[in-house]
Amino acid sequence: MSLQALLIALLFGASLPAVAQDQGRRIELEESLQSRYRLTTLGGGVMGLHGENNIRKAGGVVVLLSEGLYGSYDRSKLASNAVRDGKASFFSGDKDMPLARGEKFYVTAIHVGTGAVTMGLLSARMIPGNTKNAQVWASVNFFFSKDTLAQGDIGKVYAVIDQWLVPEGTPAASPPPAPPTPAVPAAAPPSNPVDLTPGMSRDDIVRALGAPVQETGFGDHRWMTYPGMTVTLQQGKLASVERNSQPLVPVKISSDPDGADVFLDGNFVSSTPTVLRLQPGTYKIAVKLSGFKDWERDTKVLQGAEVNLHAKLTK
Repeated sequence: MSLQALLIALLFGASLPAVAQDQGRRIELEESLQSRYRLTTLGGGVMGLHGENNIRKAGGVVVLLSEGLYGSYDRSKLASNAVRDGKASFFSGDKDMPLARGEKFYVTAIHVGTGAVTMGLLSARMIPGNTKNAQVWASVNFFFSKDTLAQGDIGKVYAVIDQWLVPEGTPAASPPPAPPTPAVPAAAPPSNPVDLTPGMSRDDIVRALGAPVQETGFGDHRWMTYPGMTVTLQQGKLASVERNSQPLVPVKISSDPDGADVFLDGNFVSSTPTVLRLQPGTYKIAVKLSGFKDWERDTKVLQGAEVNLHAKLTK
């Protein structure tokens, strides 16, 4: 605690032991949060805003459960969000990208202040936008009563944060898909192909079919995979529908270190760790990370199999 803050606290009647005790509880709370979310190490400076662009050490991954937050493609113009009484608001930085429910993030920083818990976030994959395809940066300030943080009430803090961000792998980290329309169940392709027409938007497709099993994008193209079909969008509009006669095969891809870009037949599709769901066939899979040699494999995907690929990247 700064000397100025200490003098203000004493002036308003707080005893020196009480001030020290409150600060100690906030430190304990901060350490508990850092242990739960396993921070990712970036360049130096607050929120990793200075130094190297690439991840030096990948930590845990959190999943976004609620909409209303925004991110920025520019690290120096970090998108800052506030969550107060369960409602989100945006208050500074570049408002480049609304953060989608289900998106995954590395936690780059955690700070417990006198009235808020601040978390720095970096998207775990390249997110396509109108002008570029890059990782997205954001911070979220969760506001609490002064007593909640001064007392180190971890239960109340988790109860608020868990409505928005939870560690990957926890039961809440897999939000249910959007409900399908009764005429077209999400678990199967539509019986009538005319339900999908050229020019439909992504939202139109989701309303008709529900959430896709997998969704990837590159440039102005986006592929939405459903059981039995793959829907291709170009510049945000439906361009084609390809019927898949065979069930999709899960292909799990990890790397050391995490956070590398995954390319499928030359197209960026995700970042490690990830699970792709592919039709049986042979694919060229590449894993790339700045500062490391590219890792490439010709991979044969067989029906009924489960493929696990681990790319150990070297300098």
